[in-house]
Parts: sequence; C-alpha cells; structure tokens
Amino acid sequence: MRIAAYCRVSTEKEEQQDSLKHQKQFFEEYAQKYGHTLVRLYADEGISGTSLKKRDEFVRLIKDAKIGLFEMVVVKDVSRLARNTVDFLQSIRTLKGCGVNTLFITANMDSLGESEFVLTLFGAMAQEESANLSKRVKFGKKLNAQKGRVPQRIYGYDRIDNFTLAINLSEARVVREIYRLYLEEGLGCRTISLQLNAQGVKTKFDCEWNPRGVRRILTNSIYCGRYVNNKYEIEDYLTGKQVHIPEEQHYHHDRPEWAIVTPEEFDTAQKLMNSRRKQYDSGPPFMDARFSTKHLFSTLIKCEHCGQSFYQKHYTYVNTRVYWKCRTNDQFTAVRCDNTVTINEPELLEEIRAYFASLISDKQHFIESVLSDFHKSHEQAAKKVDTGAIEQKRKKLLAKKERYQEMYANDVITMAELKLKTDAIAEELQEIDCDIKRYEQSLAAQKDSENIIKTYIREIERFLSLETVTNLDLRRILDHISVNKSGVVTVILKNLEDIGTSAPTY
Repeated sequence: MRIAAYCRVSTEKEEQQDSLKHQKQFFEEYAQKYGHTLVRLYADEGISGTSLKKRDEFVRLIKDAKIGLFEMVVVKDVSRLARNTVDFLQSIRTLKGCGVNTLFITANMDSLGESEFVLTLFGAMAQEESANLSKRVKFGKKLNAQKGRVPQRIYGYDRIDNFTLAINLSEARVVREIYRLYLEEGLGCRTISLQLNAQGVKTKFDCEWNPRGVRRILTNSIYCGRYVNNKYEIEDYLTGKQVHIPEEQHYHHDRPEWAIVTPEEFDTAQKLMNSRRKQYDSGPPFMDARFSTKHLFSTLIKCEHCGQSFYQKHYTYVNTRVYWKCRTNDQFTAVRCDNTVTINEPELLEEIRAYFASLISDKQHFIESVLSDFHKSHEQAAKKVDTGAIEQKRKKLLAKKERYQEMYANDVITMAELKLKTDAIAEELQEIDCDIKRYEQSLAAQKDSENIIKTYIREIERFLSLETVTNLDLRRILDHISVNKSGVVTVILKNLEDIGTSAPTY
C-alpha cells in the first residue's frame, strides 16, 4: 500500500527537533515492517497543533491526497494531527472524501474503521490536553512576571538570564539618539525611523526601522529603569489572540541599573507624545490625524468638512507650484468630500507672517485683550467645577466599591460581576481625577498668565525673525489651520498654557 506519514513538533527547540528526527525514523521502520511504500513524509516544525495556520506541510498533504498520491496517512498520535477538535474532524473528513484512510498508531484506530463519535472523543481529549497545558503555561508566566522575568530580545540590552539584562553600549547610543531627535529636534517617529535607516542602523532582528519600532522605544519605561511586565496575555489558546491586561494588574520592577535615559527624559517624551496626540485629534471634525513634520504644513491644515488633513501636491509647467489640497476630495472626489479648495503654500506662509505681525503691532493692547479672554474662559471653567461635590462623589464611589468587595467575599456576587462593577467605578474615578487635574492646571495658568502671554509674544517674535520656516516652527504657535469649501482659511492658535510644550526649546 502507498502510504504517507505526517509528524509535527510544536516548538523549534533542539530537543524537539531531535524528536522530529526520531519520528521520521519511526515511520520509515513502520513502512518497512508492514510492507508499505512510504511515498512521502510530511513534517511541520515549530508549529502549534491548535490551528491549521502556517502548517504548510499539512496543507501540501491534503493537496497530494486529492490527486491520489497515496492511499493512507499514518500518524503516530491524534494530538500530532491536531489539538483542535474542529480542525481534527474537518481534516479527517477531507481525507475521507479523497478516499484516503487515516491511521493513528498509538490508539490503534483508523478513520474508516472507527465511528466519528470515537474519533471526536479522542480529538476532544487532545484539545483538552492542550487547554490544560495552556493554563499551566499561563500560570507559570504570571509567576515569572511577578519575579521580573525579562523578554527574550529587547533593543538596547543583552539578556544574561531569565531575570537579568546588561546594557548593550552600541544599541544604547541609538536609544539615546532616538530620544534626542524626538525631544530636542522635535522629529516624529516616522522621520526618526527614516534617519536611522539612512545611517544603516538595524533593529535587534537585523531589520530596518519603522515608526512602530521607534514608538516602542519612546514608550517603554524600561529605558529609564522602570520595568513593567504582565501587560498582555493570550485570551484564547486556540486562536492565539492576544489582549491587553488592565494596568492595575501590571507588575512594576525598579531597575535603575538598566536606565539608558533619565526618568525625566522619559516622562517628558510621554507628555510630548500625549500633547501631539491631543493636538492632532482635537475633536470633531478633526479626528484620526497623525503627527508628521515632513513638509511645511504637514498635518496642520484641516478640512472643515471631512476632518482630514490637507496634503502637499506639486504642479510643474514653467515653474513648480507647491499647493495643498484636501486628501479625501483628491482621492475620492466629491463623493466623500466636496471641499475642492487649493491653498498655495508660499502665499499661505506670507499671510500667516502678516497675521502674526499684526497681532503684536501693539503689544500692550494684545496682552490686555488676550489676558481678558484668557481669564474669562478660565473663570467660566472654574464655575463649572464644584470641588466639594466632586470629593463627595469620590467618597461615595469608594464606599460602593468596598460594598461590592464585601458582597464578593460573602459569595453574594461572582468574580465576573465584581470585576464588571469595579471597572465601571474605576472609570468614574478616573474621570473625577481628570476633572480635578484640569481645574488645578487652570488655577496655575491663571496665576502665571502674564508670564505665559510674554512667552507667547516671544514665540511670535522668534517666528517673524526666521528667514526659513519649518513645520516645527509653525507648531510652536499654531494648533491648526481650518479650511472650508468656500475658501475661508482660519488660523487657530495654540492655547496659552500649551505654548512650548510640543516643540523643543531653542
């Protein structure tokens, strides 16, 4: 009989590869012993049995079965074929449909001789074994996370053992350069990644840098000596779907000896990133924007109708004309956005210069006018905040949380119900904290308002003194520029308290 053999190992560790070699030898001896012709041995290495994804050899086996290359598939054990009951049965049925029998040697049964009910039981047992293994692995990972287990690879470090890292000096220089470019030069993640690639700098996996990789460096607190793990877990062992673990369940480990940048530099980077995110997702209609400094007005000009950024275009006949147009209208025409306005770049820059010059032509009047509006808006905001009522609400929420915890301790509610209730309370408490923080910032801004407005004027004067203007220079003063389909261009200045927070200090 013409037979094919299938074997699989779930990891690429050396001992498992050795097991694969033994499996191959076993099938060769089996075919010789029973007088079969071993047409081909299909072997998947380093592949999980909970899914058919990436099992190239198994897919090839099915294709060969459909063209009648063999009459029977020999598998040592049910779990080697699949640890997912659904995949297991589908595979058996597919092979049956091709007239191919499947023999499981350890269980001494085959797909044509046994009922599907028996096969389902064995498939379910293999899946349950995988589920138990997943629970044990998850439990082990949690214990190791509590102890501070470090990742296999992380840029900037060499892994000494499961819980120890040593700073890699050459990679650490790159990490410091990323922070310098971000904080001092004000570059975005995309521009930084392009610069690193132009210099021939590679990632830990010897690949080119991308914006996501740069962002990981800037947001991972390990680089300032604060290691946080237990951030993710596998939600479903069958699909391998990874989910975020709530912050309160993260494990924090102080490792000052691992610091490549200072805690102050790291915290400043987080504030800058948050301010950029806030600036470029400033509410309807300006949603889903991303930070970019590539061109003079990158992500600064917004369409008032669709909320998307204008982007730079060129037209060359005798001379090259640089202009800006709504991205949505340019790509999808009026079907999605009917804003057909085009903005000439040099003309817009001159208009902005003239506007700034007019603002500070009479400095005293400008200061009085801005301060008046500034205090009015903050006074109105302060009236809306009743600190006494907020504190009372906080106490009630904390008391409610304690009651739910007591109910859980007395078996009145389940853990799932407790989590649902406490998560809702945590969200309300977070909103309260944000309200109080905004109120405190408002009070601080009012006290220092005169210094803030003087800084504002210095920023405008600095801008007007520049011969060549960059995107970062505009960002120091502008929040965004709004353009509607009638051609009305509105310049929105940054809030006074935000001056200097989203661009480097010169």
